[in-house]
Amino acid sequence: MVAISEDVAFFVQSDANLGAVEIATFLGLVLFGVSLSQGYTYFYRSAGDPLRLKIFVGILLLMESFHSFTASHTIYYDTVTRYKDAEINSYSLSANAATETLITVLVQCFFSHRIYRLSEGKLPISIACFTLAILRFIFGLAVSAESVIDVHRTPNWVVFVTKFNWLITATLAIGGSADILIAASMLFYLRKLASPTNMKSTTAVLNRLVRWSLQTGFLTSLTSLTVIICFQAMANLVWFGLYVILAKLYSNSLLASLNARPRRTLTDTSRSRRGGTISTDIDFEAMPAPVGISFQLAELSGSSGSAIESGPRAYSTHPSALVSKEQ
Repeated sequence: MVAISEDVAFFVQSDANLGAVEIATFLGLVLFGVSLSQGYTYFYRSAGDPLRLKIFVGILLLMESFHSFTASHTIYYDTVTRYKDAEINSYSLSANAATETLITVLVQCFFSHRIYRLSEGKLPISIACFTLAILRFIFGLAVSAESVIDVHRTPNWVVFVTKFNWLITATLAIGGSADILIAASMLFYLRKLASPTNMKSTTAVLNRLVRWSLQTGFLTSLTSLTVIICFQAMANLVWFGLYVILAKLYSNSLLASLNARPRRTLTDTSRSRRGGTISTDIDFEAMPAPVGISFQLAELSGSSGSAIESGPRAYSTHPSALVSKEQ
């Protein structure tokens, strides 16, 4: 990391410091608007989703609101309340970092559980994803706690980033690794579901989910890597500006994946409970169950002209299961 002397005044009112955080906050507010729009779309289309998933999305949006509030308050505090002070850290900034940590662990655990369901209960990869997510959460809480303690130091920010350089770097590196593993695992299992015999609607849904998994998973991991590079190479707050945006990318990635599913209605949920569909509950979408179609074949007798009906024959729309349903 670029050396920062504790004797050198850290001029917060500069383009590379306060300017970077201001720009990131404005971009974060734009992404917050996107999150609200996606949240509205989800609740409008989520009649068939379980209540716990709706509560989960509601909590995520509330945390996003608090995250945006703390980022905005940080800018106000530094530019209005104490504009003459060369101090950076504050309780609102520390709360912003803590909220980002909570949002990150919720999203990463959600996708880890989705991988567990997609893999049909196979534990190794899902456990690895959960482990990285929990480690990222623990390290993130440690960073947030040290940030709160650092508020009363003088100068408060310089000592923090110098002393806990390794902790911040480890937090971001673990988070980026978790994002890469989750995105790669999602891609692998979604591609396994693809089949030439799938209906066009099913194929379109799978392709859309694959595309969103790649775009969102690798976008968050690339952002984490960029934050690490800026943190190690630049003695300013550009890295923290990108860190503010990171939480918005996580929440938008989850909401986008939920909205990429086909719309579920209460009728679909009722059919799922009766066995009409195979539901993967909160972490994936309801996929059509293989349904056999029974029909009667009439063979005409050449001599008598009477029709002799053959027994019902079942044909399945899914190659892995042939199920006969009597009409």
